[in-house]
Amino acid sequence: MDLNALSSAYKTLLATIEQVEPRIANATRQELTDQRASLKLIASENYASLPVLATMGTWLSDKYAEGTVGHRFYAGCQNVDTVEAVAAEHARELFGAEYAYVQPHSGIDANLTAYWAILAHKIESPALAEFGAKGVAELSEQDWETLRRRFGEQRLLGMSLDAGGHLTHGFRPNVSGKMFHQRAYGTDPETQLLDYEALRAQAKEFKPLVIFLPTTKRQITGFVDQPYKPGIEVSRQPVA
Repeated sequence: MDLNALSSAYKTLLATIEQVEPRIANATRQELTDQRASLKLIASENYASLPVLATMGTWLSDKYAEGTVGHRFYAGCQNVDTVEAVAAEHARELFGAEYAYVQPHSGIDANLTAYWAILAHKIESPALAEFGAKGVAELSEQDWETLRRRFGEQRLLGMSLDAGGHLTHGFRPNVSGKMFHQRAYGTDPETQLLDYEALRAQAKEFKPLVIFLPTTKRQITGFVDQPYKPGIEVSRQPVA
């Protein structure tokens, strides 16, 4: 990889941008300076390589490719199909996974996708079987309103914001808080760690459809980075 050539290409690109809107070019240069001078501790941010940045600045940015590989809602997406298929291939190899989903989404979108998958499996599918329908379009107005009501009655138990939670853990400013009846759990004020027994008791009392558990190796407690006991095996145990 010729990094000098890539660097020169970006200087030329910024010079082109500067001719149209100097403030955008200056802000872009300043972002690079800021990244070199400070350490980012925001989980949803990243450091992209020059080849990735170069790819994002190509004609692929012109595309609107709704759907998945081979199943688009619009014609002319074959090149995006290639890119997403290759990206999924690399992701499977990197993580040793059988499947990979690599479409560009924010963390908020990813969480909402997971929520809707749970709602579709736990609420929608049983209702369709109950009403004898193959899809929601076949439901009568009365049955559809019944299903909509059931969607709105579901509960979510998420981590509180001051313990490292996120707005998508069912908090009202986010759409997840409008989808679910939410309660939050936090850390033990003495140990600053998750108390899984207390969480289990809270889950038994609240009976949520979804419990949002941390999966990274560290959680943020207030402004202090604290290790926590992994909860994967704990979360697999029934709470009912």
